[in-house]
Amino acid sequence: MNPLRWLTILAVAAISLVACTSGSSGNKAGGITPPTTLRIGTNDYLGRPSANAVQRFAHEAEARSGGRLRIKPIWEAGGNGTDDWDQVVARMVQNGQLDLGMIPARAWDTEGVTSLRALQAPFLVTSDELADRLVVSDLAKELMSGLDKAGVTGLALLPESLRHPFGFGRALVSPEDFAGKTIRTPRSEVGDAIYSALGAKPDDTSGDPAKAAIRAGTLVGFDTGFVLAELLPMPAIAVGNVTFNTKVDSLVINSKVLSELAPADRRALQDAAAATRSWVTSHRTTEAEAARTFCSGGGTIVAASDTDLLALVHAEQPVYDELERDATTKRMLDRIRELKRTTPDPVPTPASPCRPAIRESTPARATGDQSVLNGTYRLEITQDQLRDVGVTNAHDLAINEGIYTWRLKDGRYVLDQRAPRVKDHQESGYAVSGNRVTFQLPWVNDLKLTFSWRISDQKLTLRLEGETEVLLETLFTSRPWTKIA
Repeated sequence: MNPLRWLTILAVAAISLVACTSGSSGNKAGGITPPTTLRIGTNDYLGRPSANAVQRFAHEAEARSGGRLRIKPIWEAGGNGTDDWDQVVARMVQNGQLDLGMIPARAWDTEGVTSLRALQAPFLVTSDELADRLVVSDLAKELMSGLDKAGVTGLALLPESLRHPFGFGRALVSPEDFAGKTIRTPRSEVGDAIYSALGAKPDDTSGDPAKAAIRAGTLVGFDTGFVLAELLPMPAIAVGNVTFNTKVDSLVINSKVLSELAPADRRALQDAAAATRSWVTSHRTTEAEAARTFCSGGGTIVAASDTDLLALVHAEQPVYDELERDATTKRMLDRIRELKRTTPDPVPTPASPCRPAIRESTPARATGDQSVLNGTYRLEITQDQLRDVGVTNAHDLAINEGIYTWRLKDGRYVLDQRAPRVKDHQESGYAVSGNRVTFQLPWVNDLKLTFSWRISDQKLTLRLEGETEVLLETLFTSRPWTKIA
């Protein structure tokens, strides 16, 4: 719920073909050679930045090969609830279960690839501008060179988003805030080392176990970016000027699969990868845009003091000491530092501090009879309704459609959403004052929304007071809630 507004991308035509492996073979009777279908895997799903890049790559590959190549995306290829999910997909490309993969560069260091480690060095790649320059520089090929020994070939590096610490209940601004605490971060040797250097315990837990750990106070923060902040399981406070690194995705292909393609098809794939990289750098959601969306949705961004920032940087020196023991990695770090020195800093600072905006309406206080709305209500939100209010992203449509069941009782609610691709459960409170009701939304950065209400013929109609995101308003007010119990 409360998803970010992803950029609309070109849709890839649905593929209705007989499955085939890499390489193509002619018809013995002399017929037309069928297209070659290559499977590309990612552990992400439609709507995520990496998925947008996959779809663009599929479009480019088909266009540049004259239809000889078809790219079939395999979403969430590693499966749900899988440990080391990025590495699982990487191994599927290595062993030939997948032909291609969109793998975060950070994941490869656990698989014996050391050439990409420099990308993950703490406080080094800290702006979109630097990331965009880096992936098109000569250094990109050198960074991907180590993939060969893993049996895959790097086609392109694609920048995604800066990574910050998002704290639950408090901001993580100093080494003391991390010491002895568990931080959720995707599996990576360098990524784990960054948090271990602060005395934290890195863990890649997710889903319900992560929520339970947050409630128990044992998990205090997530390592993520503003473009993915909608996935946070609880409201969180971001530290905008603490950028441990930048997520960069690697577009790779199984080396044997690549070698078996015709020369013209190899060139088409390489050209498609370069075109996709150009598209990503010119169309991706920037740090500044994503931070503004996070703020407008009720998020909070703070800044670490100069003293705390210096302390964090100093604490990460052991990570550099370890990285620079390898001469090749040290040379790459020096080259990135030089590129950074000649890259202008973004002005203004992209992730400027912000706090939830004060809304025009004053939330209703609990006065009078809180049982007046007691009952179980149901409404259905269709994808067509969402399109009518401007929602076009396939992932946003999928996670917000469905049947919503609200159980209201004496100022507490239970909300269940059921749809083909999502099941969601939320609980919190509401307050009734006369003909106004205020809902507390812990699943949207603890946002409070106030509505006027009326009940007629077993239907509850809500009308928003003040303003909020149009999608969120649609979920409450698009049609009356039917009382079913």
